[in-house]
Amino acid sequence: MFRRNTDASNRHSLSQVRRRFGSRGSKGFTLIELLIVIAIILILIAIALPNFLEAQIRARVVKAKGEIRALALAMEEYFLDFKTYPSETEGDFYNRGRSEFGHSWLTSPIAYLTSVPDDPFAGVTENGPRTYESGGIEMGVSMLQCTPCLATWVIYSSGPNEESEPSLRSADPHRTSQDGSNTVVTYAPTNGTRSAGVIHWYGGDPFWIGVAMSSVNGKAYKAANGSLDVGLIVDQQFYLHRLPEHIK
Repeated sequence: MFRRNTDASNRHSLSQVRRRFGSRGSKGFTLIELLIVIAIILILIAIALPNFLEAQIRARVVKAKGEIRALALAMEEYFLDFKTYPSETEGDFYNRGRSEFGHSWLTSPIAYLTSVPDDPFAGVTENGPRTYESGGIEMGVSMLQCTPCLATWVIYSSGPNEESEPSLRSADPHRTSQDGSNTVVTYAPTNGTRSAGVIHWYGGDPFWIGVAMSSVNGKAYKAANGSLDVGLIVDQQFYLHRLPEHIK
């Protein structure tokens, strides 16, 4: 009698457990509920991702402006000591000679900079990252001991501009070419984070801004009777014998 009652009690308890857990196990997310959750997650990603990417670009712009400013100040310090500026710097300076990597002159033998910074917008080559580019009018015969040294220069980055070849990627960035292909537009984030334009800093002797010469030659300039004064157009402003405004 006692065993029969015990067996019945156990079966009753087991059935209660099965009903309890069985009823819970039968519940769950429906397909509609899962789709709603997935849709909400996708909406949140669509909202957050562009803002994250925009913040990354803005941070790179701030970095580029700061490093170009540091390079420009180092150029002026170099000039105070040597009465001239270093040579141009090609962005892909690797495997190039000293005359095409003037920014390295700012690190040795006198360390005006601890290292040459990489341009965050220039990408990389098979040899490594690219640095900021610089160019301008060279001293030439006016300084035979340093003919590739620059008299007037500009340091620049293409910035977030999606064009692979910005206007300042020119052999003579201190003047506007005859076809106007190197008319300069300054990057401004107010035009959109990925808007056209370059980040730049002009320096050196302002006299040679807008002069159609690749190297300093006072006699040739005078003989031209003003015909070499073609000017430089930056942000639709005409510059001649004066430096364009610096980056803000």
